[in-house]
Amino acid sequence: MSRRIRRALFHVHRWLGVGAALYVLLIGLTGAAVVFRPEMQRAAYPAFFAPDRSASEQTADVRAVLSELKSRYPGYNLAGIDWPTYRRDSFLAYLSSGNAFRTVFLHPVSGEVIGELPYDRIRWLQDLHIELLGGRTGRRLNGIGAMALMLMCLSGLVLWWPGLPRWRSSLWVSRGRGWTRANRDLHGAVGFWISALLLVWSTTGVSFTAPQLFRSAVNAVLPVTVITSPTSRPATTSATGLEAEAFIARARRDVPGAQLARLVWPSTERAAVLVVMARRVHGDADTSDEVLLWFDRYTGERLQIRDQRLRSSGDAVMAWIEPLHAGSFGGWPVKVLWSACGLGLPLLVVSGLIMRGRTMGRLRP
Repeated sequence: MSRRIRRALFHVHRWLGVGAALYVLLIGLTGAAVVFRPEMQRAAYPAFFAPDRSASEQTADVRAVLSELKSRYPGYNLAGIDWPTYRRDSFLAYLSSGNAFRTVFLHPVSGEVIGELPYDRIRWLQDLHIELLGGRTGRRLNGIGAMALMLMCLSGLVLWWPGLPRWRSSLWVSRGRGWTRANRDLHGAVGFWISALLLVWSTTGVSFTAPQLFRSAVNAVLPVTVITSPTSRPATTSATGLEAEAFIARARRDVPGAQLARLVWPSTERAAVLVVMARRVHGDADTSDEVLLWFDRYTGERLQIRDQRLRSSGDAVMAWIEPLHAGSFGGWPVKVLWSACGLGLPLLVVSGLIMRGRTMGRLRP
């Protein structure tokens, strides 16, 4: 590589690092903590996630759950219900009324409301990481920051490369050469070891901000299935539709032996009812065992079925974006690795600013 190109990359890397230092510091610290959000919420609200229940007791019928929600939350519209999983042994319901949105936990046996998930420090931390506490604007800024992080990572890898004879020694911090050299080695070594995850995080972070653009980019390389949401056809303007039990019973007949995973209730009169069944394990990061069934809310007719075992390679990439970003697969080892690498970002910021400060010190008259 010519010196001119290398010098240009050096300036891009340096000034991006200086300009985005606060952002990278914030996103690294919050990300390292948010990886353990489910565990923190489980510890803060144990009754929500692990209510008392004997092994012989049967899971409540959906009729009992819906009856409890209607009586406790009159005037609220049901958005959906998640069935109990091995990680959360309770029903999780989502309700809305205007701008109000409630996340409600219900007992797995009685179907009674246990409580609501409050907007606490854990959710505040999550919003800080995802939206910088700025709603859609904050999410867009986060996407710009993710692109800057990607550029810093790629330029840093090019600048780090010492050549074939010395690349192994550049993976570690040199000893006995002074703290300035140790700081520089630390910056390069940490950047190298977490570079793969940095590229994963920055790429998936961009996808959250521009999902359609990202989907098109994936589709250009790997085929992504275009899914059109089916619509219900009311026979009359006064049609009220069927009860939830009818759709669940039909889904169980269509996918025998599968676990009931999720019910998504129509948000409009024309929308369809969605029932999600899991053939193996409900609640894990792998959705390849799921079957999605859409029904006409008025007639009960099955409008569409999608077996995730038949999804394309592009569909699999899209399905793994969130688990890869959050580290929500593989259990504790993955979470610890993701969190440790997240803490590597503040280390890069501090070591990089020290290098920048010493450079400016040498340039002073």
